Amino acid sequence: MTRIGKFLAAILTALIFLGGMLSGCAQSPSTDALKGPAKEAASAVRTASLAVDLRLQERATAAAGTTTADDMLKGMQSATDELESFGAKTQEEQSLRDSMLACFSTISRSLIHARDALAAPTSTPDGGKNLAGSVQLPAVQGELRTATEQLDELMTKAGIQ
Repeated sequence: MTRIGKFLAAILTALIFLGGMLSGCAQSPSTDALKGPAKEAASAVRTASLAVDLRLQERATAAAGTTTADDMLKGMQSATDELESFGAKTQEEQSLRDSMLACFSTISRSLIHARDALAAPTSTPDGGKNLAGSVQLPAVQGELRTATEQLDELMTKAGIQ
């Protein structure tokens, strides 16, 4: 083989090797890949829970609570979109991804309920308290806590802290 032939063979071999390495670099839902969306979801559900707590204590306005819940819904959508873009390589990764997506759906539903309850009046000008907001907020707080616990369990299972 001539010198140019050997050189071309070495370049071809290197290109094949690099092509193989690059094709194996696709992102999969490993712990690192799930960490960002999971932490974003945890932040969203905890922030909404705080907004509900503050509203229950009448330390926040309905507008502030509703805005917070809306912002957290947008964060959940972003986290869900990011999680949906990952492809699982193993059955275990697929199962974990599916469980997280189901949990994210539960959190989003809870955030919608929180937004609606936060927007409802909690008292009347004469001091009455038996309005939709004051009735719904404790139930919504329970939903948010349950969703938080579910997400915490999944994050522990995935080794995300």
